[in-house]
Amino acid sequence: MSQFDEHRKYIHELANTLSILEGNVSRVMTTISRQHPEMKDEVTRLMKADEYCKKSIHTLKQFREHIHKMINEEESRAGKKELEK
Repeated sequence: MSQFDEHRKYIHELANTLSILEGNVSRVMTTISRQHPEMKDEVTRLMKADEYCKKSIHTLKQFREHIHKMINEEESRAGKKELEK
């Protein structure tokens, strides 16, 4: 087991939670814009929240890829050490 497995799992859970949040923000934004077109300021705020969620999800996915590389490198080094024995 890699020392980075817990990091990867935590990042994955956080990205999933943000994805759920982003979906809910999008749903509320659509509902408000359809049912209450006079609430333009609120829809604008929700659009910003939606953008921030998407950026955060993207950043977490990039970080998760970085963690995967670190895990693969760690496993590769461990494999080389086994071969040297």
